[in-house]
Amino acid sequence: MMATSSPARRVLKHLLPAPWRATLRRAFFEEGFHLYPPDCFSRYRPQGASLLRWLGYEARYKAWHVTRGRRARLERPIFVIGCPRSGTGISVRLLALHPLVANLSEVPDIWDPWHYRDFEADHHWTAADVRPGDAARLHARFEYHRRWHRRPRFVNKHPRSSVRIDYIRAVFPDAVFVHIIRDGRAVVASMLAFVRQRPRQQRARMPFCHPPNWQALVREDKAEQSALQWCAIVRHVLSKKAELGAAYHEIRYEELCEAPRAVLGAAFRFAGLRADDEVLARLPERLENRNYKWKQQLSLQQIETIVRVEAPLLEQLGYPL
Repeated sequence: MMATSSPARRVLKHLLPAPWRATLRRAFFEEGFHLYPPDCFSRYRPQGASLLRWLGYEARYKAWHVTRGRRARLERPIFVIGCPRSGTGISVRLLALHPLVANLSEVPDIWDPWHYRDFEADHHWTAADVRPGDAARLHARFEYHRRWHRRPRFVNKHPRSSVRIDYIRAVFPDAVFVHIIRDGRAVVASMLAFVRQRPRQQRARMPFCHPPNWQALVREDKAEQSALQWCAIVRHVLSKKAELGAAYHEIRYEELCEAPRAVLGAAFRFAGLRADDEVLARLPERLENRNYKWKQQLSLQQIETIVRVEAPLLEQLGYPL
């Protein structure tokens, strides 16, 4: 399975239902299930023993949940939020390099077992959307993962968490949030490139994350739509900033690339984690800032459209036009 060629994967994609494919990914690709903090420079790292580790993980979870896990409570979780393609992925992987943090990111089937594959579903959840059993399920799953790693803190990143802050706070009242902000032009370029490479995403009227009233933002021009999407998601998070108060921390993607150790050190201290030399030495000294790509990937017409939509927010955030 791990050595399957690209054509064979395409055949399997058509033959196997999506839930089966998800199960196989978890079984054979350890990092897809995040049993261990992932390498910040690779998406998947096949391991010969990953199937056994996953089976052991699930078996122990079931036994623990029946005996002690039903009343489990996760304390002070860290949630990485931000518009998709803003650098939230690399940020959570770097945060997970901290020796006291357990990372279980994405896992849409844990967040939303019913509708996460529905392209038309609303992603904006409020405290009123917490259904019976949601809190118990999320606390149990995340707390077990923290215990599995024997680490005192837990971090999660999911693209839709940016528009579910009130929902998350209703489930985890002591949660803290790390908001990643990136130049909106680079975000749109990355969104468009990502969707072009994934036919399944092209079937969605709006890929990634649906901000409040997302249907009104749908456009034939996907550059314009993505720009509107970036503005809506970032503004939604910023609207919660005052309410979150000390539970909110902001990271600029550009600053993260320039000085990862300084930026992540501040984030660690915000979350109540130590940020000594031993911890910071685990982080790279610099990261590649890929913002330059938007000028290469976007046409002049797309750039004009994106700047027209994003200009007020870009200026508010301090990005030069």
